[in-house]
Amino acid sequence: MSLEAYIWAANLPLSRCNGTPFRVLLQLADRADGLGYGAYPHVSTIAEILECSERTVQRALRELVTSELIREGDQRYVQHLDARYRPTVYDVLTTALQYTESRGDNRVTPKRSRGDRSGRPGVTSAVALRTAQEPTYQHSPRELRLVTAREVDEDQ
Repeated sequence: MSLEAYIWAANLPLSRCNGTPFRVLLQLADRADGLGYGAYPHVSTIAEILECSERTVQRALRELVTSELIREGDQRYVQHLDARYRPTVYDVLTTALQYTESRGDNRVTPKRSRGDRSGRPGVTSAVALRTAQEPTYQHSPRELRLVTAREVDEDQ
């Protein structure tokens, strides 16, 4: 479960996405990683959760791709599954994912080298140690403040 991707999707304005596509987007965001990569629930699973037809979910997925809120992701995430039953992998195009890719960062996907060439597990190269990682989740612009009953009475 990815709280960051889910929060991003939940805070989308209604003008970008609403109705069934919005609910399908929430299901994908819930199954993606922190940046939005690698969500691969079966269409039948989403349909069962949302209590709608598989065809409705397929239309919603097409609409989300068209509106550039999701895209087909790295299919290597599901290569361990039987080819007859593999779901499609989607990436939820969160702000953090788009920012990471715009900087040119390469993410590590299944079966991709992580850069360790020493052959010893747990050993990280000196270059990787000098690389600064920036946070992927940006705090919401809204500020929450606890208001007591006394403060409410004073304002009136």
